[in-house]
Amino acid sequence: MKNIKFNIKNLLLIAFYFSLLTSHFLLSSCGYRVIGSAPLPFNSITIKQVQNKTYEPKLEERLHNALSEEFINQGIEVKGKGGDVELEAVVTTFLLGAVGAINDTIKEQEIAMQADIKLTDKEKVTEFKTMASPIKITFQTAGTVSETAANKETATDKACREIAKEIVGRIIMTYAK
Repeated sequence: MKNIKFNIKNLLLIAFYFSLLTSHFLLSSCGYRVIGSAPLPFNSITIKQVQNKTYEPKLEERLHNALSEEFINQGIEVKGKGGDVELEAVVTTFLLGAVGAINDTIKEQEIAMQADIKLTDKEKVTEFKTMASPIKITFQTAGTVSETAANKETATDKACREIAKEIVGRIIMTYAK
């Protein structure tokens, strides 16, 4: 009885590896491939000082930090000077909008943020206009003024992180073509 379980376990393992191998060949024959930092022709990036064209304070610092973290997460070294490529970002839009209200009191707000990106790789310049978060960023406004301000700060950081992910993903897809 013990040999039967052992054989079934081996057969299941073989079937699993066979299906994994088969799916790899099918996907690769259709043109699909796994995309990460490997297809990028650069190992380092210099992120120039982000420009903030809005009236919202400190967006330039927040987006710069979010971009740095996201490139590091993708295995790309972030350098102050002399990176293989250079990235320039301009925050063009930062809007707050009411999402939910009860009896004329706003309870939830949404952040809409956009940035223009310019990536310079030797002589090649790639631009991405009006990059925005692919997800809706909201925060609660119920409570004290300090609680609402803290919620807004957290939501603003999240918006910057989401835009940074979108930017890095778009750059990866551009170089993967």
